[in-house]
Amino acid sequence: MIRRAAWIAALVALPFGATAQDITTYGDCSPVIQDVGGDVTVVCYKDRNQKPRFRVVYYRLGGIGQSFLLNGKLSPEWEKYLGGQQAIVNNAVHTEIRTLTDRFGQQIGGSYLSGNVGFEGGDFGMGLADYAQQVDADIEVFQTDGGAMPDLRSAEGWRVFGPGQLFVPDLTAAQALFQKYAIPAGYQAYWGTSSGAANWVEPGSKMTAPTLWRSMTLADLDDYEARYDAYLGRALDISNDARNTGDLDRRAERGLFANAGAGYFAGRRIEHTTLDALRYLARNGLPENYAIVKGEPGIHYGWSFTANTRSADLLVAVLENVGDTPMDVGAFTIAETAEMTLRRHDETQALLATAQPVDKRLWPPGILAPGEKLVIPVRIEMPLLPEVFDWIASGYRDNYAAAEAIRDEATTSAARQIVFVHPNEQTNVLFALPPSDLPEGRIPDLVERFEYGPAWSIQAVEVDGATFDFRQHDPNNFILFAGGGVGSCPYLYSYQEDGDIWIEENHFLLGATSPDKKRTERLELSHFDGRLEIREKEHELAHIDQITLILRDEDGTEETYPAVWPAELADHDGQNLVLGYGERTEVRFDLPDGAWEGKTVFVSATGYYLPLSDPSLFASRN
Repeated sequence: MIRRAAWIAALVALPFGATAQDITTYGDCSPVIQDVGGDVTVVCYKDRNQKPRFRVVYYRLGGIGQSFLLNGKLSPEWEKYLGGQQAIVNNAVHTEIRTLTDRFGQQIGGSYLSGNVGFEGGDFGMGLADYAQQVDADIEVFQTDGGAMPDLRSAEGWRVFGPGQLFVPDLTAAQALFQKYAIPAGYQAYWGTSSGAANWVEPGSKMTAPTLWRSMTLADLDDYEARYDAYLGRALDISNDARNTGDLDRRAERGLFANAGAGYFAGRRIEHTTLDALRYLARNGLPENYAIVKGEPGIHYGWSFTANTRSADLLVAVLENVGDTPMDVGAFTIAETAEMTLRRHDETQALLATAQPVDKRLWPPGILAPGEKLVIPVRIEMPLLPEVFDWIASGYRDNYAAAEAIRDEATTSAARQIVFVHPNEQTNVLFALPPSDLPEGRIPDLVERFEYGPAWSIQAVEVDGATFDFRQHDPNNFILFAGGGVGSCPYLYSYQEDGDIWIEENHFLLGATSPDKKRTERLELSHFDGRLEIREKEHELAHIDQITLILRDEDGTEETYPAVWPAELADHDGQNLVLGYGERTEVRFDLPDGAWEGKTVFVSATGYYLPLSDPSLFASRN
């Protein structure tokens, strides 16, 4: 981290609204911290005389946290990390992220704030009026039929650059499906959906339509308006098989590429903010697998071709004076790139590696007082929302074998064409293929996080006349994201024998982010075939004390079955099962065969979790 210090490690827990604690230890640099509530910072030094004057921490900001910082204020969840006296460096990275937010951001409004308007994940949520008045008590709030509405202005930071969904008017693909009875050129087929393999309707003759996908290209953005107008102006019966006038009218009303909730109607133009933003970002090239065009049956008829676009996160390095006296901050040694391109992380690193480092004074006053912070934008990252990436990367992969087994059976058992029908309306024939034309399925490819535009690598900094190496950011060893302040939480999965797959049920213990918030929560399962699994998908430590299965019959009588494995989950006794990022465990119960059949199944879980900062520390938690 800092050359003058022999070794420093920091562990930060992020419970919401708890008391902060600072713990310093010397000598043994492997402290064991158990059952510590509140915000905790642990700093270890091998030698008392080597305590550094400053520290460097990297933060990733998104959504409102990012927008507010650009407008000179801090959202409540960032006040405790970047609060006090801070200044943000107005470099090229700062200028470009502000351009994205001002030109393509959406203004926040309504009565409720959730992850859908900018926070990573969708777990955070509260009344927008309450949140707004936490930021500024003078914000006016007025009552409407839709609830309390705050008077927010985008110029004051109430605007975010967030992800969106772009409709892709691919008439060529539609004509291939409807007129040629063929999978469109350039598309890959996945014989099912992310939630499961295709269902047989009549083995060997009918099955539900596959998911089609390909990487979005610049051609999708060229002449977009003309192709969209052509889509709106068509009679939308290119299949020539409308059963009656009403059927044709319904297709014309909703569109050939109808999709639930998309809001595409004939005669009504789309909002172009998402399209304009993507055109701006991709003006110097659109990398493969930046966005996936996904084709699937629409809500009424035909096919929906859409692509999920990405949000923009700002990576910042924060230099903080942690000493007791002012320190003199001199020049920073910086390598930078000005390339206005979308690219992968290793491509950014290659550009920075070939750049000639230069010395820059980023803090003209020179003196940084104790507790003051210098915020330096270093990179703009373009991630997919975690739930979108997980859905594509995990959902399809988990179901791939079952999907391919259905395709294999179709190719060997059918001698005639196989008709593909709508998954929700089996009489709605979408297209047909001979078994020999069923290609091997492929799982959609996707890159979780791209980078964009100017980027910095800070190599050294001069403090009090001495030059120190500057801590480098490791994307696999991340610190914090501007979330909603409640963290994430563990997830429950239930096993489904049909397809031999695990299905995500729900998260649990949301907001129980410290031992003093430990609680018991009861969840109803969508289905249960005798097996249950807990997964920790976030950078946190889950502490689960007890898991109990509850079976309720039709007259309301309930039977309870405590977990028998892992042993820590059998009793509410403070003996916790601890799971870190990426870990999972199956939970077993002593159940009579078929005891759950015909009954409503609940899970009672007791515990809490600690959102953490440094995934590399998880392995040493014991």
